[in-house]
Amino acid sequence: MTTHATLTGTPAGAPAAPLAGAPQRLDALLERACARFADRVALDDGEDVLGYRDLGERGRALAAALTSAGLRRGEPVLVAVDNRCGDLVCELGAWSAGAVVVPVHRDSPALVLRATAERVGARLLLGDPRHRPAAWEDATGSAGHPWISGIVQDPAAGAPGGLPVPPAELDAEQALVVFTSGSTGRPKGVVLSHRALHTKLRAIARTLPFGEGQTALHLLHLNFSFGQWTSLLTLATGGTLLLTPRFRARQVLQLLARRTVDRTAVVPSMLRLIRRELDSPDGTALAARLAAAGSPGTWICGGEPLPAGLGRGMRALLPHAGIADVFGLSESATSDFILTPDRYDEEAGTIGRPSPGVEYRIMPVDGAPGAEAGAEAETGTAGELWLRTPHLMTGYLDDPAATAATMAGRWLRTGDLARHRPPDGRVELVGRAKQLIVRGGAKISPLEVEAAYADHPDCAACVAVGVPDALLGERLHLLFVPRAGRMPAEEELRAHGRLRLEAHKVPERVHRVEQPPLGRTGKTDRAAAARLAEAAVAAPGGAA
Repeated sequence: MTTHATLTGTPAGAPAAPLAGAPQRLDALLERACARFADRVALDDGEDVLGYRDLGERGRALAAALTSAGLRRGEPVLVAVDNRCGDLVCELGAWSAGAVVVPVHRDSPALVLRATAERVGARLLLGDPRHRPAAWEDATGSAGHPWISGIVQDPAAGAPGGLPVPPAELDAEQALVVFTSGSTGRPKGVVLSHRALHTKLRAIARTLPFGEGQTALHLLHLNFSFGQWTSLLTLATGGTLLLTPRFRARQVLQLLARRTVDRTAVVPSMLRLIRRELDSPDGTALAARLAAAGSPGTWICGGEPLPAGLGRGMRALLPHAGIADVFGLSESATSDFILTPDRYDEEAGTIGRPSPGVEYRIMPVDGAPGAEAGAEAETGTAGELWLRTPHLMTGYLDDPAATAATMAGRWLRTGDLARHRPPDGRVELVGRAKQLIVRGGAKISPLEVEAAYADHPDCAACVAVGVPDALLGERLHLLFVPRAGRMPAEEELRAHGRLRLEAHKVPERVHRVEQPPLGRTGKTDRAAAARLAEAAVAAPGGAA
């Protein structure tokens, strides 16, 4: 059985050194940065500006307050986040006190806060009191400190004395619980240790150019593992993190035009909205202003597959900006494959190469030739992507059965379908095993359909979905977001598909939408997209 590894050389200028030699804990990593870069600006959210010295002092003060409030090492705490300077203060303070951080979005309703607290066994919620939403008042009580609230929980569910009992996976060696953004079923809580995250940051720093003192525009929230590593690696290297509490494409471009930004982390859905703004009447002038400012530096794109057509379209609009495409799972501390900017133009549409220490296999799915023998899928044939990595999660929160089902010995089964692309053998994603659309027994990858339409000159974004059908099981529909001022006819779009796809993969209906429905992390919400298509069919005159 072939095992594919990675090149382990360090590119010139890749700053692995700032992460070397320190204890493999995130609080130690941040404290070291606060001491080393004390006089630099660490965080700027447009309202507050916080230097590294202040970040360290506030983190230590919060840690002392948590200890005084009776926090036990290894105890989970909720941290309400929405890209404010205080979010990082709370994370540093919690880690320094030995707590496990459970990020929750600041807009979460009271019921969600309470349910999350009960699930992880948390009794404390942290957050900047200046941005306290009304939902907090419904879910919490005072703990005697402005940055700490007490979670209302049923004492009968806890240990003697009324304290909740955290799941067995949580202890002082764990750093984060990140809930996966699955579209169906109960989200899984991914438990990540300080060591797994610290070593993955070192691996990324050997591959992507996070130069010391650079400025990063941060559009991703900290309840998203992609947002965690990009923010932490910026701070570890003494950079300035520009935080944006709300993503608005026009405002992002205006900010990038005002100051030099070295990198901007995005999900593809954000890039589509940014591209639409650049297609507006003043888009050419705006692109020129970005080029003059030297922004956005490098787009770091992840969270969901980046279609080659979208990436190349952005390169054409902003040729001075590079693109890095990252692929990874929360379960493996993210960024398992990285397509670096110097290779993007040549390898667009693939996921690049494994990050240092990561090995992979592409295994036949159940029932496919070779599945029983354990041989890898042949070049050009889709199979499930398996990973072996030193940066693996501790496990799923309070769900050992799900943890065991995800593992095949020492290999992590990603659930992603991939193949070695002929003729060059580079790895490309073709979908999720559970997202395949089954039309009349034929399995269709939505990513393949979307890739065919991403090259259409009038396409800003598209989402392929299956709509239930009594005859065929599912019918294939496409949600199509046109570029500004354009909308080709439905039959023209179907004709575009017939030139690029097998007949059974051509959408039977195309629906115009203003933008794809997005989940909380900014990824496309495929379940919501399918509901939109179903509603369009159910409307008068909307038969499939």
